Amino acid sequence: MKKGFTMIELIFVIVILGILASVAIPRLAGTRQDAEISATAANLRTLVSDAGAYYAVKNGFGTGTTSTKWNELTNVPLELQKADGTATTTDGIIKLRNIECIRLRVQHRSGSVPAHILVAKDTKNKNSDVCRPILAAAPIRAYLDAQVPGVTPEGSTSGTRPGVIPVSSSISIHE
Repeated sequence: MKKGFTMIELIFVIVILGILASVAIPRLAGTRQDAEISATAANLRTLVSDAGAYYAVKNGFGTGTTSTKWNELTNVPLELQKADGTATTTDGIIKLRNIECIRLRVQHRSGSVPAHILVAKDTKNKNSDVCRPILAAAPIRAYLDAQVPGVTPEGSTSGTRPGVIPVSSSISIHE
């Protein structure tokens, strides 16, 4: 008599492996999304910290021909609209899976309004399957909802604008 597995035993093993895979794959996808949320929150924390340190050392973000460049401000990976990376005339963009999700812009101190970073959803992609869960996560929402007195929405003279992080602030967002 030959020793080996019967066809029925092999089919049972394949069915069991299929059941295990159907349970494990969705959990793996959820883990990837959690990692993207954590990485994005860490990048925002690092960017705010780097901006505060840069602003304190340089006493500003630069003006005119000596404009600040994102690559001088931080090592956080950002996409730029302009090839020279000028921070005062263009947005820095945080991409996830090659989709623009979060836009950042540094703003100089103006009167009683402190220097700050504007954090906003990318209006075109905010409802994409990639960006929506990231933007809805609590640590990212905290940045998008932060406000600074005196910073008003564009085109308005009253109210406060959401998504304003004061530079060299002690705001610390943790999950």
